[in-house]
Amino acid sequence: MNAIEASRAGRATVIVDWRPQGVRDMLAFTSSFIGLMEDGCSVLKYPYYPNDRESMNALQEEAYRYRYLGRHENLVTFKDMSDDGLVLEYCEKGALCDVVGDLNEGQKIAIGEQVARGLVYLHSRNYIHGDLNTQNVFVTSDWTAKIGDLQGQLNDSDGNVKIPATAENNARSRLPGPGPDDDLSTQMDIFAFGTLLYHVWYGHPPYPELDAVRDEVEIEGKYSRGEFPVDMHAGGVEKIIWRCWNSTYTSATEILEDISSLGHPEPQGSVSNAARA
Repeated sequence: MNAIEASRAGRATVIVDWRPQGVRDMLAFTSSFIGLMEDGCSVLKYPYYPNDRESMNALQEEAYRYRYLGRHENLVTFKDMSDDGLVLEYCEKGALCDVVGDLNEGQKIAIGEQVARGLVYLHSRNYIHGDLNTQNVFVTSDWTAKIGDLQGQLNDSDGNVKIPATAENNARSRLPGPGPDDDLSTQMDIFAFGTLLYHVWYGHPPYPELDAVRDEVEIEGKYSRGEFPVDMHAGGVEKIIWRCWNSTYTSATEILEDISSLGHPEPQGSVSNAARA
């Protein structure tokens, strides 16, 4: 086993790279380890430390969210909850943030459309992601984008919180205004989608010269003052981003309609069409 450095709650910490039975390679580590399983088509999301009951409880809650939401073309497929962690489908190209530099214009629009379809579906199931960004969207070998890392807020049909969120957007993706103890809203996801689409379109997050943690107050101030790094008078993708940030969309469905209307060339080998929600 090897010692590696990871970040937890914004602090660097040294952890041991351990692998449960059935895990052949470690692919990533964020709030948990992500390991490729021996079947080559599944990953295991498991705690940093063996027998970490708190982390396992969080993974069990995430499994409940996956079971409740069911299957969708643009949602990472849930397979099982094992004694070691959460078993999910393997998205071969990894996180969206790792491939944005490889996308052509048509692919960028197609990816944005797919994520919007996934968001429409989540909201239709009374689920608010709460941490939507390019690190939590994953891409398959055929360039299908899938939303994952389900640690958000699940509401009942009356809008009451059924399961609270256990993660939150960083400053670049966070709607300015609500306090940390406020319930999540679909408008927060819409704002975060604007940041995600900006990252996909330009190849970097907004305000790349600022650090999302160290410069959090400055980023929030820019958003609060409407100092968005896009042209409010532009059309196309820039207009969609600006409308997300300026809260002029009332639903993810409106975003999907706008981004679908842009159309996108799809040469052989590029991003695949998502199934209609």
